[in-house]
Amino acid sequence: MIETQINISVNRKADINTIKSILIRNKIESPVYLTEFVGNFAINFTSSYEEWELDKLISEAFPGYEFTTDLRHGRKEIRVEISRYQSELCTTNWGNPIDNPLNETKYLIKKSVEASIQFNPVIKVLFGPDEQTYHINIIPGINNSTQEKGFLLVDEFKHEADPETADFFPDKLYKTQLDAFYRGKDKLENIVDRDFKDYLEIKKKEKQQREKIPRKIVREFVKACNNFAEESILKDLSENLIFEIRINWKQKLITNGLEEFKNYIDSSYQEICRRDFKIKSSWSFMEKDIIISLETSTPTSEMDEDVKSFYRIRLNIRLEEGKITQIILEK
Repeated sequence: MIETQINISVNRKADINTIKSILIRNKIESPVYLTEFVGNFAINFTSSYEEWELDKLISEAFPGYEFTTDLRHGRKEIRVEISRYQSELCTTNWGNPIDNPLNETKYLIKKSVEASIQFNPVIKVLFGPDEQTYHINIIPGINNSTQEKGFLLVDEFKHEADPETADFFPDKLYKTQLDAFYRGKDKLENIVDRDFKDYLEIKKKEKQQREKIPRKIVREFVKACNNFAEESILKDLSENLIFEIRINWKQKLITNGLEEFKNYIDSSYQEICRRDFKIKSSWSFMEKDIIISLETSTPTSEMDEDVKSFYRIRLNIRLEEGKITQIILEK
């Protein structure tokens, strides 16, 4: 036979009559012991079943309270405590040991008041360094057929909408503003994706426009070097030009100032003119610096100019206020 020992602790003495009334109405078929202590009443009895209906009746008798087995979230006043215990020696009517005998305690405490989640209808979205502002507009609504009240999501995400004139999505009446807000965020993603695509197109055009003049200056400089047109070579160079040649990241040559550079290109050992440089497609812009790859070729010997060795060099050109202030040729 399965017996359940039930113990109830009533921690407000004023509640004892309410609990007694519930026990009487529930027709407990065994003696019920009531013991008074200084701070509470203890009730205990043994039953042939778990008497689960007591939980419901007791919680209904104390509005605003509920039973819980979890007291981890802070210590609240325990108004009523109910424990059930079954011995491991209990057996079923067939004489078999019972599985998982009860040993649990429930506590009647005040119901937790869930704080409503507050939200800002203004959504900020970063497109790179640029901040965009969107609005999730929500207005009160009513279902005319059922008179149910709720909230509607407005079909406007770019600006704060006028609730009197705003168009709304008629597909759903939301029970809470938060429900409408979450749905609005879902819809907003498609709008943001389209706007971001347009933003990238605009930035691409701005970049092309911004790089147009620097590209022209670099192309003209390389062309002038190929033709050894000294006047054109010097046209866009700063008076304070620094020219440097590096081989395997080690400095091989450096000139300071325009005059030294002129002497260099007029020298027999210059390596920048009449080389038939070809600019490859990859351009890199890093603030004031422009980095390009140049393909060039050199005859293997004075006697055999048809046999050529092709290789690439890297040219780093710094532009400031429309003038080339630094050239680094890297091999």
